[in-house]
Amino acid sequence: MPTITRNSKLFPVVLAIFAALPPLAINTYAPAIPLIADNFGVTDADVLATFTTYFIGFSFGMLFWGAVSDKYGRKNIILIGTFIYVISTILCSLSTSFKMLESLRLIQGLSDSVGGVIAFSIARDCYKGHKLTNMVATIVIIMLVAPIVAPIIGTVLTYTTNTWQSSFHFLTLYGVILLVFALMIEETLNKDNRQKSIKEIIPSYFSHLKNPGFMLATIASGMAWTVLFMYIASASIIYLKIYNTGPVLYCIYYAMAVIASIMANLLIKRLSSHVNSLKYTNISISLLIICCLGLFIISKFNLDNALNYTIFMCILCLSVSFTCTILYSFSMNVVSHNFGTANSISNFLKNMIAGGGALIISYYHSTILVNIVSFYQLLFIILCMLLVLTIYQLKIKTSIDED
Repeated sequence: MPTITRNSKLFPVVLAIFAALPPLAINTYAPAIPLIADNFGVTDADVLATFTTYFIGFSFGMLFWGAVSDKYGRKNIILIGTFIYVISTILCSLSTSFKMLESLRLIQGLSDSVGGVIAFSIARDCYKGHKLTNMVATIVIIMLVAPIVAPIIGTVLTYTTNTWQSSFHFLTLYGVILLVFALMIEETLNKDNRQKSIKEIIPSYFSHLKNPGFMLATIASGMAWTVLFMYIASASIIYLKIYNTGPVLYCIYYAMAVIASIMANLLIKRLSSHVNSLKYTNISISLLIICCLGLFIISKFNLDNALNYTIFMCILCLSVSFTCTILYSFSMNVVSHNFGTANSISNFLKNMIAGGGALIISYYHSTILVNIVSFYQLLFIILCMLLVLTIYQLKIKTSIDED
């Protein structure tokens, strides 16, 4: 079997395919919710609870896989995690009760979190400086295709087969493909750079938690990611219930925002040797503040509609993607060892902060939701800006190899 090395053109594609597993697992499954509810005699709200069990498993999986890979290697861990994912997904399709499905979704979330954590850990093993920024941008560009195509795949499968299991069959096939790639990809963590003992994993968490540059940039990235996650969490209500766009226009507007995120990473990839400094986040954070203030202004003058809202959200998504990629690159460049553990902490904190932001706005369902979301987005942007300024004040620097 041929080996996919870091010098192969397939290398970033394979990493992106692994990182795209979670959004595929979430968005392909969503269109099957009504059929699952009918099959098990539960409500749609009950089925939505399986997203909670999924995210619980997903969050703790992110905290676990990266650290363990620092001891046993990236290849071994991604093989184990992907194998568990395939088995759990097959069992999901064979569920005979709703409780069984709910429990298996927890295991599915725990196992499919291995893809993103290990993919970015592999990237950090191989690159640093502007090369890391370039690679991260490449992975994110490919990965962002998943939220666009996954709902389409799920809808086609659900309505052509009229079975909810078809979505899990597709996800199983995707997992098998990942297993093949996991066998082919090279091991990027040399044995000399691994943890000597499993007992060293816990101290490695604390060593990163005590790294001010890493923690400040990670939390700032989480604040920026929350701004985007609030849009994702509220988009369906805003478009379908407030602006009454209908499902087709909703998909188009949502896709426009995702494409804006892709464009941001294309820009970073093109200019990676020039935008690698943290100072360039000042521009994107300023744009985020302008977006939120702009939404308040158009609301004040009764100019708020789906198209105007989407224009501002496109700018917002572009700016958030730019900010998050630069902050992630910075945070990993101030880490010199145990990159898997660092990625575990980074992903866990980012998703926990974003989940908290989504929980805040979940209490609002009226016509004021647009302004409420904009208010909290502005609040998190300001917090992000303050954290970046704190990094400047502490004069934290990275030693970045520009070669």
